[in-house]
Amino acid sequence: MEPLLDDATVASFLPPTRTIFRHLAAIAAVSVVGGPLLGLYVFNAPRGEVLKLSLGTGLAWGLSFAFIAAFIYTGWLVSRAWRAYHRHVAALKAEAFYRAIEGESKD
Repeated sequence: MEPLLDDATVASFLPPTRTIFRHLAAIAAVSVVGGPLLGLYVFNAPRGEVLKLSLGTGLAWGLSFAFIAAFIYTGWLVSRAWRAYHRHVAALKAEAFYRAIEGESKD
């Protein structure tokens, strides 16, 4: 019986590069808008009073929002790649099993 050749790479278990860049652009856009808005919510501006954020404060909130989103996205990518890897290994084992059965039945 010949051994199974497995030429799978880590990149084959991840989404396409274009999709990853789209996700990163969406995270950046949400961080630019959502970060300062989250800062305003945390500071809890009183009703009718305008609370102005400085550029540095908005940038800090946006970056912290982006870091949290990046950690979540990285975890999602790892779990997706891990599940795809396990499906791939299961498919290889099933293929080897069926090859073994066919080899036994032909003899």
